[in-house]
Amino acid sequence: MPVNFLGALLAEGTSVIPNYDVLKIAIPAVVGVGTLKYYFSGARNTWERKLHGKVILITGGTSGMGAAVASDLAQRGAQLVLLVREMTPWVIEYIEDLRESSKNALIYAEACDLQSMYSVRKFATKWLDNQPPRRLDMVVCCAGLALPPGHVRDATPLEGVEPQYAVNYLAHYHLLTLLTPALKIQPPDRDVRIVLTTCVASVMGDFDMSDVQFNKRPYPSMRPWRVFGAAKLQLALFGYELQRRINAYERKDNNQSPNLRVIIVDPGLMRTPSFQRFASLGSLWGLLLYLILWPIWWLLLKAPISGAQSTLHATMSPEFEEKKEVYYVSECTVRPPPSLPIFKDVEAQKKLFDVTEEIIKEAEQRGAVARKRAEVEKKVDEVRRQQKERKEKEEKEKSENKDDEKKEEKKEDEKKD
Repeated sequence: MPVNFLGALLAEGTSVIPNYDVLKIAIPAVVGVGTLKYYFSGARNTWERKLHGKVILITGGTSGMGAAVASDLAQRGAQLVLLVREMTPWVIEYIEDLRESSKNALIYAEACDLQSMYSVRKFATKWLDNQPPRRLDMVVCCAGLALPPGHVRDATPLEGVEPQYAVNYLAHYHLLTLLTPALKIQPPDRDVRIVLTTCVASVMGDFDMSDVQFNKRPYPSMRPWRVFGAAKLQLALFGYELQRRINAYERKDNNQSPNLRVIIVDPGLMRTPSFQRFASLGSLWGLLLYLILWPIWWLLLKAPISGAQSTLHATMSPEFEEKKEVYYVSECTVRPPPSLPIFKDVEAQKKLFDVTEEIIKEAEQRGAVARKRAEVEKKVDEVRRQQKERKEKEEKEKSENKDDEKKEEKKEDEKKD
């Protein structure tokens, strides 16, 4: 009985508690680990918002934090369009599973490879080519690429862009600038939001406006976070300039700027597939080490759903409706941006916007030339193949004719005999 036990405890002390020597060590340890886990899991979004009828585009919505965001928004009734690299059977099955788990049939996927500016333009053109203009309430940019240390400088096929730069910044810049007409045309009473995910690595990025892709400078293969961070930094700076340009636009129907705001989110450090690839160094031995250190990663890093909380806060909180300006969010709280001078340098942000536009133009030109060359080569190969088949057919016919002639001659000889 509890009363008897308490009486014995008061009379005889802790000796009546079974396994007390173990418990006096285990209980503080469990409480300490639980406290640390709670602290490192970060803040949680407490806002609720009905998203039925809202149309939301998401990049990176099939894995990691993006998948957690997509799942939460789907359960709230939003119409989701997930931008994926290609429409594979796996993607189709993923969409079907998400529809079933969220009880939301309005979930779709569209091909938009973020390593191809051509693919981004193709999707955006398809989206804009619609009358009346499509509804668009939100664009949530969760996609990211973090290469492991030791990875040599690479380039995307055809267009020749550094992959981390392409996925983390360039493609999102291209997507949002192309979709700007669709964002501007939304009714002025519609709350439109652009959510950009950055990273703490942005303050460690090696950013040089004259050489953003490390074409001239040595590529930091053993410190890839400098490339990743620079791309995320540029994405944040682009957000500030995009907000200014949209605010400067005056609608013809009421002479007001669109009701849009850019929200930059730092989700914190998470145990995502991207981090796993980075921490494992992209090798089997690294993966083994990652698994051995899993308890540390579990304790110190957020789960994807925990990392998604600030992004969900950015999509739901009503505090962003007050002003048409850029908000910087971390741990579900609006905070000042990192204390880097360039965040206050409006001219540098404008220059970056224009420089990026030229980089995309050059990349698309290279891609167009490469695709045309490949198309010509394919046609030439097809002509050569047809010529070869025709020649082989003619030689076969000649051979068959000769065989027939020999048979006829043999028959004639047999008749003479």
